[in-house]
Amino acid sequence: VAPPPAPARPPSPIKPLKGGLKGDNLPHCQSLKGEDRGPGRPPDKQILRDGTDPLPLSSSDTCSEGVSHLPLLLPPWTCECAEAQRDLKGEDCFDSRRLVWGGEEVVVMLVADGHGGGEASRHCRDHLLDCYLASAAGDPSAPSLLRAGVAACHRMHEEVVGMTTAGSTITIVALNLARLELSVCNLGDSEAWLVPRSGSPSRLTEDHRLDSSEPERQRVRGMGGHLAHAKNRAGDPAGPLRLWPGGVAQARSVGDADVGRFILPTPYVRTVPVPAAGCEVVVASDGIWDAIYPSMVAATLRGMRHQPALLAASAVVDRAVSQRHAYGCDGYLTPRDDTTCLLMRISGGATKAGRGGGGGGGGQESGGCSCQVS
Repeated sequence: VAPPPAPARPPSPIKPLKGGLKGDNLPHCQSLKGEDRGPGRPPDKQILRDGTDPLPLSSSDTCSEGVSHLPLLLPPWTCECAEAQRDLKGEDCFDSRRLVWGGEEVVVMLVADGHGGGEASRHCRDHLLDCYLASAAGDPSAPSLLRAGVAACHRMHEEVVGMTTAGSTITIVALNLARLELSVCNLGDSEAWLVPRSGSPSRLTEDHRLDSSEPERQRVRGMGGHLAHAKNRAGDPAGPLRLWPGGVAQARSVGDADVGRFILPTPYVRTVPVPAAGCEVVVASDGIWDAIYPSMVAATLRGMRHQPALLAASAVVDRAVSQRHAYGCDGYLTPRDDTTCLLMRISGGATKAGRGGGGGGGGQESGGCSCQVS
């Protein structure tokens, strides 16, 4: 005998959501009205991102079935650093540091381009960033880093004038990855440029060459300084405009004891935000900027965007040296000046593209470390 049929189950009063289950079984979703909660969820709180802070929801986070999804967590911002150099006179020096202050990661790069010998630039390479970081005293804010740059440049100037008549330009770029700020200090003509993902590059530093800076010419002349071109063997003016005594071509530097009070060791300082799409920052000596335009540097970096930063920095140096006016008369690919390029490749979130060390002042060619900062 066949068993009697099972009684029909009454229809459920709850209709499942289209393509999914009810909110109780969706650990990654929250119902629109907050009435359907997962097991153990607080009655009046949204889902927590990290177990402590409530995550605000926006209308864009609501799906068509009436369930609000958590926003996607984007990857953290990173900075890939690299250094490349073609050495001729041993006067270009560089240094870089990476540290964490109060949970905020800071990357610092330095280029020091010496003149009248390499003693000043080598002293800056060995001591300037230590002084800079000590002056900041663990405060990674932009005002603190700018004050530290001024203090470090003045201290280096006092030390260098007591040991040599040589001088050096200074360019410091500090990146705060937590605040996405670039704090810049510079003396002289070693420039830093920001290369965005698209569009024209922008200068981060100020040029203190007497040839191109009217404010510096006015300042020096107002102090009684003498400006004139050097003379060639025929007695005709030649080369850039210079400050005498000393014959320096820029009015701001550290050292240059023979120029006296006309040299100003107070750096130009500024802070700029990192573009939302990410960017690359080039810190380089005049061996780069005298040879190629910033637009050519930008084109080179964009063409190497999917290559490691070390290869990109080396490509910039190679392109500068390969320019006709950068050749020496005694051989192919011999630079006319020391050529140094430091690179920060800054990316984060949807713009991550992916992949810094001290040196200089000797040897024929060098490439610095290429390590990811995150």
